[in-house]
Amino acid sequence: MIRAEKKKTVPVQDRQLYDRIYAVVRQVPKGQVTTYGQVALVAGASSPRIVGYAMSSLPSGSDVPWHRVINSQGRISPRRDGADDSPEQRRLLLAEEVRFGPAGRVDFAKVAWPGPSWQWLQDNGFDIETLMIKSGRLSRTGVWCRWRL
Repeated sequence: MIRAEKKKTVPVQDRQLYDRIYAVVRQVPKGQVTTYGQVALVAGASSPRIVGYAMSSLPSGSDVPWHRVINSQGRISPRRDGADDSPEQRRLLLAEEVRFGPAGRVDFAKVAWPGPSWQWLQDNGFDIETLMIKSGRLSRTGVWCRWRL
């Protein structure tokens, strides 16, 4: 699905959060993926759904690698229009050598982004102590929780 220009204006408080979300997603390197939940945790969004809203509001031609954000099951999320997934997102990930198994899932052990470095978080004004506390409370753990100092 090719992203169309959005006419919708985003409230200022949402724009600030969206900018934090976009800053986090820009850190995901080629050939790796992150989840909506991971981005929400790092950016301080109240839910992964907010990250989805932020990704869907990106203008055409944005430098944010939106295609590297997938759901916690390792799949491309269903589109708002009811399509099972985005052929464009799949194509972009395949071009970065991210492979999908027969069930349409990626192998997180191979392609999960471990999260931003502590240095990047500190340099960009993120509250590392709160982030550590929140990530420690998660009932699910994953490769992406293993940040390095």
